[in-house]
Order: sequence, then structure tokens, then C-alpha cells
Amino acid sequence: MKKLSTGKEAALIIGISVVLGLLTNAFSAKPLPLIPSQARNVAVSDESLFGAPVRGSDTPAPPPVKRSDAVKVIAPLHDQALKNPDSTAAAAASPRKEETTKIIFLAQFRRLMKDAHPLIIDGRESDAYAKGHVKGAHNAYGLEIEHYFERLAVLPKDTLVLVYCTNPECHLGRMVTEFMTAIGFTNIYLYDDGWDGWEKAGLPADTTGVPW
Repeated sequence: MKKLSTGKEAALIIGISVVLGLLTNAFSAKPLPLIPSQARNVAVSDESLFGAPVRGSDTPAPPPVKRSDAVKVIAPLHDQALKNPDSTAAAAASPRKEETTKIIFLAQFRRLMKDAHPLIIDGRESDAYAKGHVKGAHNAYGLEIEHYFERLAVLPKDTLVLVYCTNPECHLGRMVTEFMTAIGFTNIYLYDDGWDGWEKAGLPADTTGVPW
């Protein structure tokens, strides 16, 4: 019997492994998607964020929007966040509805920063973050977002989270939002124009690192 060359043997082993992997996945109770689905972008209106707008110059201004009526903000760590350590894993494993990425624009982003005390996450690489970022933003590189699991898992799942990266072509911010949605966060918004939009508007850059 003719012996196969080392290269052909390696190729044969890889091919068999791929076929077995595909068959195992196909007959698994919870098969993994071969082509990951992309979240659908949904632009968020001012009304859904801040309440009904004032209509007409003669209409008296409405009272300040209560946080409970619009967006929820970061709460202190509380017992409920730590009672069930398996809850996050269960949320990630459970079937989810169609994923959507909630998109906000610069004016909305700035208003939420000012009024709602959100958790802001910059999904870019650490070098880009160090050169300049939105004041108060934490750095969590999108390609390594799973490394921040322990820091994120203890936060209340209704924490208001604002995420950005470079611009609409940058996928790092979406990686952050998708990961946080998978582990149970429900109040996440992506500032899609990102750092490019912030700089284009002439807004200040901060170079002070924000620790987790």
C-alpha cells in the first residue's frame, strides 16, 4: 500500500475533522450557526429616549423627564446582581429574539452623557483610546470583549450603556453591544458615528484613562 506524504496526511486529517465537526454540530441539540447573523440597526427616536417633545412655542415646557420614565441609569452594586452566579451564563445560552443594535446620534449621545450618567465604553484598540477618547469612557477592545466578562457581569443588567468605536464602518462597537446583549444587558445604545463624528464636531478629546 502506497504511503501518503506528510502533507497529504495532514490535509486528510483536517478534512475528516471538519466533516466530523459539521456532523456533530448538525445533530447537536443546540447547533452553532455556521454564518453568524448580524444585528439589525434601529435608529432610536428622541421620544423613546427622553419622552414627548414640546409642541408649539406657547406650550409650557414639560417637567424634567424622570429617569424611570425614559432611560435607566447605573445603580450601585446590589445583592441581586450577585445572588445567582449562573444567571449570566443561562441568559447567554437561552434562545433570543432577533438581535437589534439601537443606534443613537451625536445630540442624543451628548444629552444622555449629561443627564443620565451612563456607562460609556470605547470599543477601539488601546492605542487609539490613549490618543483621545470621550471623557469618562472606559476602554474595552471589541475583539477582546470577553476579557471584561467578570467586570461587566456584576453590573445591573438594566444599566444604561453607551458604546462607540471609530465610525459606522467599525465593527468593534457592535462586538461590544452584541456581547453585552448576550450576557443579559437590556439598555445598550451604539453611537454609530463614533470617534470620527465626535472629532468632526470639534468636541474635546480626553487622554485620561478611566479604570474599570
